[in-house]
Amino acid sequence: MANNSSLSKRAALRQQQELDERNKRNKRILTAGIGLLAVIALVVVAIVVTQAISRRTTVTEAQQTPPNATENYGILINGKAPQEGVPHVVIWEDFQCPGCKARELQYGPIQEKLVDDGKITLEIRAAHFLDGQGVTGGDSHKAAMAAAAADAVGKFREYHAVVYQNSTEGRGAFPDNKLRDEFAKLAGIEGDDLKKFQELYQTRAFFDWTDNANTKFGVDQIPSTPTYLVSGQRLEFYDEATQAVLIEPTEESMMAAINEAFEAGGKKHD
Repeated sequence: MANNSSLSKRAALRQQQELDERNKRNKRILTAGIGLLAVIALVVVAIVVTQAISRRTTVTEAQQTPPNATENYGILINGKAPQEGVPHVVIWEDFQCPGCKARELQYGPIQEKLVDDGKITLEIRAAHFLDGQGVTGGDSHKAAMAAAAADAVGKFREYHAVVYQNSTEGRGAFPDNKLRDEFAKLAGIEGDDLKKFQELYQTRAFFDWTDNANTKFGVDQIPSTPTYLVSGQRLEFYDEATQAVLIEPTEESMMAAINEAFEAGGKKHD
């Protein structure tokens, strides 16, 4: 019995030793696994931070002015400057403005046809008040900078139309990849012009110029967007009281309203 008892004690001791060794081995494996996960997490964080830094844009000190800019921070459609005796139309917009989108989609082709026919000259001024008071670099501001960059490669008119044709409402309406890549290609910007456009966009080369346009929007006390001005006279497209359409989406109706405002404003060019 004593021998059997000794054997049992030795067997129990061996089992306990094996159990202790197994626990130590599992603890070493667990510790190594946690260490490996920590290393992987650090690597992932490093990659994300590196990618974020590479995508981050900084405002270049070499600020530029669009080639078809006016002294009042607009951009001329087709580069056509105001001419004596020809009505000059100024349109104040915010690229996030739903009303601007609706007006552009309905009347944009008509007003561009009037420009092509030499009946008017047209200037687009972009504010970014919908980003919020005092906010710079928001979606509206980025879209305005992108449009200015498109002017630098001769595609302002096309890019302006593309933005409204593909805009969405709400926050995040204009992510960088859309403004920099997708919209540019839809506007027909390609090759070396695309590289130039993307560089101008990435470096925010028109940051100051577009911000000055937004400042002028406030200084001039423009009440809302879209606002159409001819000789300082505001074009009214709709009568809220009577719910009547005052300017039909036709060349004849729009030209009649423009000529009336041109006469009433003394045929001045703003």
